[in-house]
Amino acid sequence: MPEPTRTGWSLDDRHSDTATRNASPRRLLTPGLAPGPRTCYNRPMDKRFRALAQAVGRVPTGWWLVLLTIPALLPLARSGFFDSHDGVLHAYRLAALDRAVRAGVLYPRWFPELAFGYGQPVLHFYGPLSYYWGLPFTLLGADAALATKLVFATGLLASALGMYLFARLYLNRGPALVSAVAYAYLPYHLLDLYVRGAISEFLAFVWFPLALWAVERLISGAGQRLASVVTAALILAALLLTHPLSTLIFAPVLVGYILALLLSRHSWPPVWRVALALLLAVLLSAFYWLPVLTEARYVGLSYETMQGYRSHLLPFLRLVTLNPAYDYSVAPGTPVTFSVGWLQALLLLLSLALLPWAGPLRKIMGFFLLVALAALFMLTTASLAVWHLLERGLGIVQYPWRFQSVLALATAFLAGAACQCLARRLQAATHPWRYLALGGGLVLILGGWSLGRLPLVPSAPDLSVEAMWHLDRETGQIGTTWTGEFLPIWVKEQRWAISHPAPEPGDSAETVPPGQVRLVGAGHTRYALEVNASNAEPARVVLHQFHYPGWHAMPSQTAVGLPSSPAGPLGLASFELPVHGGVSIELDMGPPATAGTFLSLATALIITMAIVLPRGGRRRKVTGRTVPLIACCLLLALVLLCSLITPNGRLEEVEPAYVNFDNRVELLAFTSDGTIFQPGDAVTVTLYWRSLRPLERDYKVSVALTDASMTRQPAQHDGDPGGGYSPTTRWLPGELVPDKHHVSLPDDMAPGRYRLWATMYEYETVRNLPVISAEAPAADDRILLDEIQVVAP
Repeated sequence: MPEPTRTGWSLDDRHSDTATRNASPRRLLTPGLAPGPRTCYNRPMDKRFRALAQAVGRVPTGWWLVLLTIPALLPLARSGFFDSHDGVLHAYRLAALDRAVRAGVLYPRWFPELAFGYGQPVLHFYGPLSYYWGLPFTLLGADAALATKLVFATGLLASALGMYLFARLYLNRGPALVSAVAYAYLPYHLLDLYVRGAISEFLAFVWFPLALWAVERLISGAGQRLASVVTAALILAALLLTHPLSTLIFAPVLVGYILALLLSRHSWPPVWRVALALLLAVLLSAFYWLPVLTEARYVGLSYETMQGYRSHLLPFLRLVTLNPAYDYSVAPGTPVTFSVGWLQALLLLLSLALLPWAGPLRKIMGFFLLVALAALFMLTTASLAVWHLLERGLGIVQYPWRFQSVLALATAFLAGAACQCLARRLQAATHPWRYLALGGGLVLILGGWSLGRLPLVPSAPDLSVEAMWHLDRETGQIGTTWTGEFLPIWVKEQRWAISHPAPEPGDSAETVPPGQVRLVGAGHTRYALEVNASNAEPARVVLHQFHYPGWHAMPSQTAVGLPSSPAGPLGLASFELPVHGGVSIELDMGPPATAGTFLSLATALIITMAIVLPRGGRRRKVTGRTVPLIACCLLLALVLLCSLITPNGRLEEVEPAYVNFDNRVELLAFTSDGTIFQPGDAVTVTLYWRSLRPLERDYKVSVALTDASMTRQPAQHDGDPGGGYSPTTRWLPGELVPDKHHVSLPDDMAPGRYRLWATMYEYETVRNLPVISAEAPAADDRILLDEIQVVAP
């Protein structure tokens, strides 16, 4: 544990008390061990409490943090998931990230399966670090729900540890532990977890105290200067990559803290170190913020309302709730607001009352009292004029209650500081039982008050892609968001109607010739085609993906790509390919993202070399403090380098089919997940359709298994294409539509060889569309896809 430093504010209170002047760092929780006057007349009881205090003091702080934080984590130990505002949406995104990484895309800016399979650039605009926090859990075998719960659990522990590290710069071990536990239990922190499920804002709690800790060490000159600069830069970059809105809210606190430290030192040389750390943080995160600033106009972020904060400000009389336990509920039909609890308000008032007797803690307590006062002000209608004046900046914060995050930061530190001040007033240095009772009592009261009415509603969500689409349709939303902020601006259809059949059929005169396009392979955001187009009539290819700058077709004969253009009311990416030969269709990052990626990659490599390479003829030592810094920079560099080399992942081969169904649709190819199965398994088949003309009705697709003699059909899956969320009346001529089906095998299915068939049919008449031509065996207007073998378990 690093020793407290000696800046103007970093005063070690252990040296301000005669009884604790000679106490060692591991005995700070039991300051009564030092010589001092005795006023306890029950000496046997005093001796027992001193022995207890000794035992408590020998337990490492990390164990205390885990032990005292476990009650807040117990609801996560239940099986399944829990109901919250956004929790399941983040689980869907984490599952999408896992699928992308397994497909060879280490940094997917675009999730093609979101938005009913039309795709959205979620990680192009949303802070990615929250989902990468959970990626190791999914790669090790956890499903997205369990991984999301593990993110919340480790995030709560990490935030408590971060607060302890920061508080330990100013407070003794016991009060710093009180601050850390208070930080974990303050209601808004738990509200972000169990009520809102706001994983990014929740994880921002980790970086707030760590940023202050890193800045203090940077200015005080503690440790190796280069390592301190890099540490601060990585932490600040991590905060920005986790939740930009929290970064915006926290920025005034950080700037104020830096200025206060510099002014208290009466020295300005550390300014260059702070400036360098900020510059490195900006460069390390350039791969994210540069495309956000330049391309937000391409999605719903550009026209999102900037005045939504008005209905979420609290009247002054409702700022503090007096419920015995904190009330997390929100009245139906009313704007969502979250009041401050009475215990949190009491802690702030107690800190204010103790300020005259705070001694060397007076400055830092005064700073956090000002932070708390400013945050309280921004929660109420009294700040409406400020919100209106700074609307262009503050409007993107959306909800005033987000200021409770910095209020929790201030309250948590003040709780520990107040505990230390009270301990001195109560002469706890000579009575360790008073010290333990004070800190332990505060922790128990705060924990009971915070957990008393915590809403815990277990759930068991289906995290399949089809279930994600179903949730979007049920809520009238799209793409795992509540406001459609990542929907490209070229989409003219209302988002709630996108998954429903078209109200009117398209122009039946618009057709494309069959046989122009063959599908060779498909990847995460890429297709490989063989095009046979004439000069008079180019091949039209429309992706089942929203148009976005970066989609382009690259003919094999030329080095010039063909950009896409939006087509139809859904604004799909479309191409006119006047070529003959191979064509690759991919999603490029675009100039801003590419430039930002190069900047961040170069910065990460330069930092690594600066730490490792010799300087001035002296060999640098790689220590336990610099190894994590090198690992973080190299990991970031690896991800960014792979995103430049393989931005669209591996190209998976497909099985050709080339079937013309009634001159309406073509079945170009298919894939299956294997050829050997056991009873009870599910055979997953993906069909790749291409529409030849506007379809006047919604057709169904059937994928069935028959025995070799076609006398029995033991398994079958019938349904609308795209899980029922891509109706054929929405298909444009030339549109290439992936269509996944899951054929469940009966548990008592007899072992043997079976044939896999596919067709498209009219639902009303149960008539298969006639096969006009096919390069695969056909029977009864069905196409033989493959043969599988069912073996005994």
